[in-house]
Amino acid sequence: MSSELNKNNLNTAMPVIAASYIGPALTPNRDALWEESHLPLNTDGLVNEIMGQPMRRAGRFIKMVCCGGLACLQKVSLDYLKGKRTGIFLATGLGNVDEIMPFITQVFKHGGGFPSPNQFANSVSNAAAFVLARICEVTGTVLTISQEELSFESALWLAQSYLESGEIELALVGGCDIFTPTVEEYRERVNLTPGNFRAMKMGEGSSWLLLGKDEKEKTGDILAVDFDDQLLRLEDFSKSEDILTKCEKLISVSLHQDSARQNKSRVFLPGFRLGKIETAFWKQKGWEIDDYLPCCGIHSTAAAFGIARALRDGQSSFFVHYNCHASGKQAFVLASTK
Repeated sequence: MSSELNKNNLNTAMPVIAASYIGPALTPNRDALWEESHLPLNTDGLVNEIMGQPMRRAGRFIKMVCCGGLACLQKVSLDYLKGKRTGIFLATGLGNVDEIMPFITQVFKHGGGFPSPNQFANSVSNAAAFVLARICEVTGTVLTISQEELSFESALWLAQSYLESGEIELALVGGCDIFTPTVEEYRERVNLTPGNFRAMKMGEGSSWLLLGKDEKEKTGDILAVDFDDQLLRLEDFSKSEDILTKCEKLISVSLHQDSARQNKSRVFLPGFRLGKIETAFWKQKGWEIDDYLPCCGIHSTAAAFGIARALRDGQSSFFVHYNCHASGKQAFVLASTK
């Protein structure tokens, strides 16, 4: 590990065995047209497509989590998963707001009362991860991680810690946030204010990676998850020169460890906090831009969508996903496709 990088960051390659993404159009692993004004779409068709049967007594958030996780696991055989110690790491910025709000309203705004058992069960913070674990018959670590717009990056970091310690053999790591009307309230929940985000439609997604140590089965690698504790000022959120310098530094560390990747192309994935993208600047420096947000819209764990989509692209390349928290804390994820 380079002494220039934060000692708390992890820079050991994590093989990605499978990747899957679902955006607002609810079409697994396909980019499709969608309209912000029509959200949220009914999930029944998605549930039937992925699970083959309806999910009873489950809220929309739980359905999205389960469909996203299962869509990823379906990329590998049951024999591959059988007998392996698997952990589930669900990242979410807002969680199951559509179930929590009615629960709170019932209890606190109408003179108390007793919510239904289903309403209570769906409002529990770790309910979605628990239901996914039960469906997948996972008995290992099951965690929900919420760090607002850096939730998915935090989940990747934690999953790698568990994998490296040997506590688990596989890690199913996903990010899920769902559209909860209205658009204005949704923007407020994500803390979008003038100057701290790119002008895009609001969206949702449930996107997942299956991580392990199997070099033969992998589709790519997560090479680094790096948090920069030096807080940015709002006016510096889109400073391309500084962001590029850190991206290049991460790649140089990776190349030092494995020079065989030397000729890979370089792709930059900008998160929604990046207020503007200086496309000409990045191209001049030899980078391609993959602005994935039009395919999934702004949501707290949009990074999961962008990274999973890039890993499934098939193009042999490095890519760096960059985003920062509204407070100014930065997060970089360096990955490589085969």
